[in-house]
Amino acid sequence: MDMDWKNENDEDDLINAIALELASSSDEEEDEIGHGKASKIGRAKNKNRDFAGAYAKLVNDYFSGPASVYDEKDFERRFRCSRDIFNQIADKLLGEYPFVQMKDACGVPGIRPLCRLVACFRLLAYGDAADREDENLRMSEDSLRNTIKDFCRLIIKHFGKQYLNRMPSEAEKAKVLEASALRGFPGLFGSWDCKHFVWNRCPMRWQGQYQGHAEGGKRTLILEAVADHKRYIWYANFGDAGSLNDLNVLDRSSIVGAMIDGTLDT
Repeated sequence: MDMDWKNENDEDDLINAIALELASSSDEEEDEIGHGKASKIGRAKNKNRDFAGAYAKLVNDYFSGPASVYDEKDFERRFRCSRDIFNQIADKLLGEYPFVQMKDACGVPGIRPLCRLVACFRLLAYGDAADREDENLRMSEDSLRNTIKDFCRLIIKHFGKQYLNRMPSEAEKAKVLEASALRGFPGLFGSWDCKHFVWNRCPMRWQGQYQGHAEGGKRTLILEAVADHKRYIWYANFGDAGSLNDLNVLDRSSIVGAMIDGTLDT
């Protein structure tokens, strides 16, 4: 660059401009950087989250076979699913973005893919605040929020056709109807009902909307579902406010809407 600069302030301005350009071209998230300076001038330095340590502790606690600190009963209780189900999901998701190993510009590994996956399970199972996953698995709020979105997208991609509001095949339909007839309910495909789930961490601004008559007036979310005799959920609609009554739920129901427009055929 063949240019004459008038004074040292001009040189400082150039250095700052280059630093800002380099920072803005980075695709890494705040907690992927790990160590060193902040990604943008004026921002606080990144926290030393020790991703390797968080991964080692997680493996020691749950993924070291018989030597794990916590046994299978603990695993199922805390992950809200069996290890077999967890492994089926892990086999599909690990290796797809964002459940891949990323590195910063210095080649230092960031959040381990297994930690990302476990954080999604914990957040969905417990409704924890993001700060809890930061403490235990070293994931920032932004990273966790973005990972949860991708987790849901990948679950729909890999398991949606099999488990999410799919039409039963003729063979499946016949098998369910046969089982219902043997139980004294000929012509019955499934039971349709609503269940209230207590939302202990309902934000203050929504508490009036979600407070209803169920569970002693606690704040709840409603799951509306059709399930067969084996408790396989064929159709589901989740998230309606607990303050709604049965008529309101039916009025908002995606299941009723599908019956009316003819797309729900059992």
